[in-house]
Amino acid sequence: MVWLALAYGALVVYGTLFPLDEWRSPVAGWINPITAAWPHTLPRADLLVNLLAYVPLGLFMALALRVRLGTGAALVITIATGCLLSFTLETLQSALPSRVTSPVDWLANTSGSLGGALFAAVLDPRLAPGRALSQWRRAWFAEGTLASLALVILGMWVLTQAAPFVPSLDWGNLKAGLRPLGNTLRHPATFEPVKASTIGLQIFALGLLVRCVAQRAVVWPFIAFSLAVLLLKISVVGRQLTLEALAGWLGASVVLLALPLRGMATRALPAMLALLTAHALAQFVPGQDAATVRMNWIPFRGLVGTLDGMLDILETLWPFMAMGLLARWLTAWRWRAAMMLGGVLLVAAFAFLLEWLQQSIPGRFADVTDVLLALLGWFMPWLFAETHAARRRPETEHAARGLRWALPGLVALMVSLGVAAWHAGSEVRVATDDRGRTMLPAPEDLTPVALPGFHHEHPRLPHPGAQDIQRLQRENPAWIAQTRKLADGGEGDIQASIVMAYIEPGSQDLMRLHERLMAMHFSFRGHAEAKPIAQAYDWLYAQWTPAQRETLREKLAEGVGYLVNLIRKDRLSPYNVYLYNSPFQALVAANLALYGDDPRGELHMRFTYDLWKHRVLPVWRQIMGKHGGWHEGGEYVGIGIGQAIYQVPAMWRSATGEDVLQNEPGLRGFLDFAVYRKRPDGTDFRWGDAGFFNNIIPDLVPLALEQRHAAAYNLRPPHPRPVPSSWPWGPLTDSNLLHADARASLPLTRHFDGIGLVVTRSDWSPDATYLTFKAGDNYWSHSHLDQGAFTLYKGGGLALDSGFYGPKYGSDHHMNYAYQSIAHNLVTVTDPADTAPASGKTARAIANDGGQRRIGSGWGLESAPIDLTEWLGKRELYHTGVMRQVHDGDDSVVMIADFTPAYTNHASGPGEFSHRTRRVERMWRTLVYDRRADVVIVRDLVEATRPEFRKRWLLHTQNAPQIAGSRFTVQVPPDPGRQARGGQLQGVVLLPAQPDIRAVGGPGFEFWVDGKNYDENGTLAAAMARKGQPAEAGAWRIELSPPAPAREDEFLVALVPRLAGESTLPDIRGVSDGAASGVEIRSNGLTRTWWFDRGTQHVRLESDGRRVVIGADPEPS
Repeated sequence: MVWLALAYGALVVYGTLFPLDEWRSPVAGWINPITAAWPHTLPRADLLVNLLAYVPLGLFMALALRVRLGTGAALVITIATGCLLSFTLETLQSALPSRVTSPVDWLANTSGSLGGALFAAVLDPRLAPGRALSQWRRAWFAEGTLASLALVILGMWVLTQAAPFVPSLDWGNLKAGLRPLGNTLRHPATFEPVKASTIGLQIFALGLLVRCVAQRAVVWPFIAFSLAVLLLKISVVGRQLTLEALAGWLGASVVLLALPLRGMATRALPAMLALLTAHALAQFVPGQDAATVRMNWIPFRGLVGTLDGMLDILETLWPFMAMGLLARWLTAWRWRAAMMLGGVLLVAAFAFLLEWLQQSIPGRFADVTDVLLALLGWFMPWLFAETHAARRRPETEHAARGLRWALPGLVALMVSLGVAAWHAGSEVRVATDDRGRTMLPAPEDLTPVALPGFHHEHPRLPHPGAQDIQRLQRENPAWIAQTRKLADGGEGDIQASIVMAYIEPGSQDLMRLHERLMAMHFSFRGHAEAKPIAQAYDWLYAQWTPAQRETLREKLAEGVGYLVNLIRKDRLSPYNVYLYNSPFQALVAANLALYGDDPRGELHMRFTYDLWKHRVLPVWRQIMGKHGGWHEGGEYVGIGIGQAIYQVPAMWRSATGEDVLQNEPGLRGFLDFAVYRKRPDGTDFRWGDAGFFNNIIPDLVPLALEQRHAAAYNLRPPHPRPVPSSWPWGPLTDSNLLHADARASLPLTRHFDGIGLVVTRSDWSPDATYLTFKAGDNYWSHSHLDQGAFTLYKGGGLALDSGFYGPKYGSDHHMNYAYQSIAHNLVTVTDPADTAPASGKTARAIANDGGQRRIGSGWGLESAPIDLTEWLGKRELYHTGVMRQVHDGDDSVVMIADFTPAYTNHASGPGEFSHRTRRVERMWRTLVYDRRADVVIVRDLVEATRPEFRKRWLLHTQNAPQIAGSRFTVQVPPDPGRQARGGQLQGVVLLPAQPDIRAVGGPGFEFWVDGKNYDENGTLAAAMARKGQPAEAGAWRIELSPPAPAREDEFLVALVPRLAGESTLPDIRGVSDGAASGVEIRSNGLTRTWWFDRGTQHVRLESDGRRVVIGADPEPS
């Protein structure tokens, strides 16, 4: 026990001071954890982890010391040691920038030591609780250290099932606990046999382990006990019961009852085999990510400091401890040293092989920590001194007698569980990964394609013509010289070598280039290998020898097959960045190069044609509509669709003669989208998952050349000298398109109808007012729950799309704040009972923000639709809003939207995590930009399901707003580096009357939602600083609420954006004629009045003696 205490103490030190390469001299000096500042919030997960981490230390120390010092002294010394160790480690964390010294952590650690020591005291047979426990143990199980170790192993399994040890009988939590069971019952195709087998083998092995140390018949008690542990998960927050777990338990129970297995060997050997098989099966289940990951060689990396990490350690440790214990029981005394050491080698080889193989399995994470834990688990049972007591032969309970009472009760229990789970399950099929779901059709299941205009001669892919080569030689010989240098005769850059071999035949060593191409091995998404092989085979077709051509054709066919399998197996979706980064482009290039030269080319062209014409293009038309646009945020436009939108149509046209580039209006509209998404400061608007705001869109220049779109061409104007603009070859750049003010000729407003986005501005200068408004459908990928939200910019961000995309995808800040509606300029409607945790096989508590239904990537609810047909089949899920009308005229823009479906669909009501409770019956917003007065008016009609559901009208800012009565002011300082002169926003709340206006934010409340500040425990500001991007995460928001509860409320707010220091402001007042509410704007001697009819979306403008009627009631969504 002493060695266990020392070993665990070393692990605590390592975990607390990890990572070991971040040590810095403390800038603020060494921090005393006792006097350190208390955090603004106390995250339950952190408290639990810090508490539990020290419980084993307290337990091991107290057990080791009580033999020599007695229970009282052991208790005191253990608590003092834990307290001192935690104090020392917390102080040392002052030198680790990624760690925070906290008095809460110190107290939690000390409490954990106390808890472990008290548990050891309870086990003391000299005290009453320990004596009772000891008597019960002797009645049921053999005495001795190894028998106790078997029970400890059983306890470790229980801990892995019951964590995080927080039960709740709240009906929403119980439904969440049953939901995966109900989902699988509703959708049997999602059942995962491998997981069921893994669980069943583990329970079977545990049953045999318990029988090895039992003094009485324990099969029925163990069956009941293991079922109780599984059922307990229903009530534990964050845990869920699955059909796989029940099926595994049932299979294990049947085998335990059917097989007598009376001898030690007949129990131990099957148990060891079951554990080995279960462990191996678990390692080969693909994860949710399509990517493969290299092996982690740093022990316990990612496992320290989190409850999930502690559970991972236990889940790996206990099976190998059980195997080591069983092997020790089977081994004669004289062979134990050999068995122990031989087992070490075998376990190391077995565990390492499994981890190494996981590097090639998508979504798996190979980790040397698992190898070390397997070795530790095997080794531990051999260290204990064996103490035996006389054991009597276990009695055998007759199975039929047990069945008489067990079977009726079991059937009743299972039927009850099934009925409850069925109602808790989702009507929409929900899966935690893509396995077992509908896939794209296999090539052999598709009909042959007809490509009458196909160019069978090579090269087929876009390539430099004679005019291009002559122009480069004449106008930009430096580019040719640079490419020649990069090629290095075939030894250098492969892309450059292929280009120069085509431009200057004979200049490259084709034998060496051929060797390098043939040495490539397809991995990851396959594009890094398939694209150069396709280009080399196609462009240099006439230069290869017949033998070289044949081997390259074989390699190309292998690559096409790899890409088809990857896209099918991982269900890569045309709605998601992964398809375009860049397996889709690689597949099109490789298949076009191979088609007609090999029978496999024709077979795979069936798949490529179907994917392109029947999946990708319809989705592009859906999202881009008539005027362009794309739904993913920030950099995902550049690294995804932005490198396919020209390449694929250009390759298809070059090989087939079919001109998609000129026949699809959405492609030209995409260029408009690239222009309009730029704010006056030159950065991209903040929208969706976005961490970078000025990334290159690779296909922008070639597409702009194709469409002669000067404004898009000049976003990042190329060098005046010609260069190829795309892969494998794009049109040469053209200095005739270089016009710095090209965008000035574009309209000031653009409606991107496919995504429901309107962008409007006052002018094209850096001082312009810039407004965005979004109300459309959800397309799953890297979007936020923000239908109906707007942003406003003038001299700086005035109404922000707040939150930070980080510190990593799926972080607490990302999922609880930035992704949800609370972070956007919307209206939230809060039902206090809307607290169901995230669905799926692993539950997660998510803040109740009162916002929109949770759908799309990141929630673990459903995979991306593989095509438009699947999206339409789930339209009830993805339909979130519609822009009913956009009026651009009369020196104004009026946008009328209905985004009620973003909050409510037919499944809303029971409180399921995704669909949420039914809170909203109507959510209409009318946004007016009066360009002449430079005023924005926001009018919302909101009907809640119940009047007590609180409504909050939100507007996010970076700096603290100043509130005076029904008015507020926001200031933004200048930023010369971004040509931002600074701005100010004057807000006037006209409705509701006597509003409740408050400012939420500031230190400790920047990202406040549902009683917690989601700032990643105070580390978010440092993470934003490290990234170095102008994220505009915000730190304050205005919350506007009605003065009294009501089902229906109307919000009417006028926003006046101005540059910093401007003093000329319009006079704004609310008006009413009984049937309508209005906003009267007096500015520069002109009066303009905007009228909004009560209960409808009719809008009227009175100005210059004219009356303009705009808008109508929304049709049903």
